[in-house]
Amino acid sequence: MNDLLAKLLDQGVNRISGVYTGFQPKRPNALVIPRFVSIEHRIPSLIDALGEFVDLGRLRRPLVISDPVTWDIAGGELYDGFEAAGLGPRKALVGSNEYHHGARVIEQMSYNPRLWSDEEWPWERRLYGAKVPSVVFGVGGGTVIDMAKLIAFQLHVPCVTVPTSLANDGIASPFAVIRPPEGKPSANVTVRANTPLGVLIDLGRIKPRSEAARGFFERMMLSGIGDGVSNLTSTLDWELAAAHGKDHLDYLALLHARSAGEVVLYRLEQGAALDDDDLVLTLASGLVSSGEAMARVESSRPASGFEHKLYHAYQNVLGFDHRATHGILVAVGTLISASAHGQWLEPMRASFGRIGLPVDAAGLEHFGLTADRIERAITASVGVKRERYTILEHLGPDALIACFREVYAL
Repeated sequence: MNDLLAKLLDQGVNRISGVYTGFQPKRPNALVIPRFVSIEHRIPSLIDALGEFVDLGRLRRPLVISDPVTWDIAGGELYDGFEAAGLGPRKALVGSNEYHHGARVIEQMSYNPRLWSDEEWPWERRLYGAKVPSVVFGVGGGTVIDMAKLIAFQLHVPCVTVPTSLANDGIASPFAVIRPPEGKPSANVTVRANTPLGVLIDLGRIKPRSEAARGFFERMMLSGIGDGVSNLTSTLDWELAAAHGKDHLDYLALLHARSAGEVVLYRLEQGAALDDDDLVLTLASGLVSSGEAMARVESSRPASGFEHKLYHAYQNVLGFDHRATHGILVAVGTLISASAHGQWLEPMRASFGRIGLPVDAAGLEHFGLTADRIERAITASVGVKRERYTILEHLGPDALIACFREVYAL
């Protein structure tokens, strides 16, 4: 069946069933930024908060995606609210970002015949034909939200994110990080997904509810801070690339991303602790803003420069083991990049050191990182996203290795 007939079938069966009578616009992937964002210190009822932005009666069989932990934090409550409203909700629990988990959910949430568009990679394809949900809710951390965004993209329905941690800026971006199926690229890949239709953030569900949960919360905050503050160096890289004719600069998106990093760093410079309400609120807002900047230009460029190349080289190209999250390792690259650019280093290093991000050899060791492996990753970063010009390409890996040694007093 050719693409036109598949699209006609898709529109026909899903309008008859009611799947396509809910949200506008009908092309959810065309959203530039989320239509609504709610960030509150405490949301007593998620279903009531959602009802302030959308007509709940128009939802058809909403799909709630979570993991076993975040289901207890927020996913189950949202599902119960949909059920009480008579909306016939569905649920799916995912435990990792492996593509086959998402593929299994899609199979459960669609009917035969399943007609796929013909893009090269399976995660780039769109499903034409009858499907169950009219909207997908991703309730959880980065892995859950990435899978929810990808599933919504492939089902061609909107997605709403309800983060339960602030570890990265994927909560509002049009990208997802997945692990491909066996036989495809072996490392995690960043893929296109839907820009979330909306974002609901209840800081009361993000902050630790017990001392046992405090360690996880602080680790996720460190990761989110590393990812958020890295916008300062990624935008410097973007300006550098534009100045050398290597990229087109969208100044609005640049300011959007840079402001997100600046406001988080400012809170840290003022002495905010990881569990301070103002810092948690600021970080949540900054991560949403960062995602919106990426959505505006349909690229991760505003929030991803050398520091993200370093992460991908360390984690995905070289496959080194470590205890550091994505954002913590990005924070290391951010300090190296700040040193190479000659901007932001001192306030970043002082703030990072105060809250527990690695700023010396002992800090690296705490997160299972070694100087030798980081230097090897700097060299390997040359092969990551070759089309993206950064301070690495401008100065060369030897210069950045020298910056790393100086910053970390090695």
